[in-house]
Amino acid sequence: MDAIDIRLADLTGRARIRHAALHLFGAEGYAQTSLRSIAHTAGVSLALIAHHFGSKHQLRDAVDAWVLATFERAAREAAVGPEGGSGEAVWRRFADAVGDILGARPEVRAYLRRMIVVDGTPNGVALLGSLLALVRGVVVRSQDACGEPELTRQSLQWLLLLLGPALLEPALHRCIPGLYAGSEARERSAVDAPAERYADAPGRVASIGGGRVARAVSLHAERFRH
Repeated sequence: MDAIDIRLADLTGRARIRHAALHLFGAEGYAQTSLRSIAHTAGVSLALIAHHFGSKHQLRDAVDAWVLATFERAAREAAVGPEGGSGEAVWRRFADAVGDILGARPEVRAYLRRMIVVDGTPNGVALLGSLLALVRGVVVRSQDACGEPELTRQSLQWLLLLLGPALLEPALHRCIPGLYAGSEARERSAVDAPAERYADAPGRVASIGGGRVARAVSLHAERFRH
């Protein structure tokens, strides 16, 4: 039994379908993935997919919504973390949480990369825009107010710091072997869990997608403000 089988075993039918689609869309692309292959991977019938999601397009929308909700949860928890409400603390908590999510979930990295970079679908563009808006909200909460276009510039820079390693992972692997190896070894040894488990797990950081991103953000934060 491989890693995806272990993870899917503990999920509801709806969640198994969504998670199988997340894996297959990321690995093969939306256009190349059939509903039949998703049903086979999830261990469900085509009728159950139709019951829960209606169509392949609606299933992809549900995957997008789940991915975005995972990062939105990280932003909410960063805003009310235990270390105080200073701007730097909020941003550091958010960067660490994003690193934890990306480090522990290679299927999320693959999905973002496929939708945004490889296929460049309208859905991928919309997902990237939603993530940019989310980062923009964290930037607004984490520092003194600044006007346009500075706010947009800082939001774009910080979005690239957070997602860059995941979006460029295949190329970066040639420069940094084992880029996510440490966190993926941990991920393979655990069953799948709701996104909440990844959003509130302090100390679990990816080799570059977690702690190093948070440190890079801290090092560059003052530069971005000027």
